[in-house]
Amino acid sequence: NDSLHIFDSAILNRYGYSPQEIPVFPDSVYRQRIEQLNRETTIPLVYNQHVLDFINLYAVRKRGLSSRMLGLSYVYFPMFEELLDRYNIPLEMKYLAMVESALNPTAGSRMGAKGLWQFMYGTGKVYNLKVTSLVDDRFDPYKSTEAACQHMLDLYDIYEDWFLVLA
Repeated sequence: NDSLHIFDSAILNRYGYSPQEIPVFPDSVYRQRIEQLNRETTIPLVYNQHVLDFINLYAVRKRGLSSRMLGLSYVYFPMFEELLDRYNIPLEMKYLAMVESALNPTAGSRMGAKGLWQFMYGTGKVYNLKVTSLVDDRFDPYKSTEAACQHMLDLYDIYEDWFLVLA
């Protein structure tokens, strides 16, 4: 089955790194790659020390979490992209769920935010996410993604800037 190649480490490891090896690149490589990505998005991308710190966080210190999120992206990103496209929202906004919940649909914060998109109770209610003693739509990947798209559009109507919507 050709679709199984997405999980084949021999195919995915096209550069031949050993399983425990963490490649390190000079700033010029990171800068060049981010400049290339920046040409393909409407959201401004920059390279600086703050960005490098996050690259090191996810590539080194939280490497296991990054691996898990990359695997889960095959499950959630197609749905995110379909809904983002339907609402005419930049597809890069799918990465916000990685930041919010590490793509864990049952994630919860100390402040009470829940689900992939970390909706607070009141905000979820605004976007018709049902929350009762038995049901919490904030944990429903599809319903919460639909609500997240509506929320992002509302924020864009206010700020008229996708970068500010992310913030």
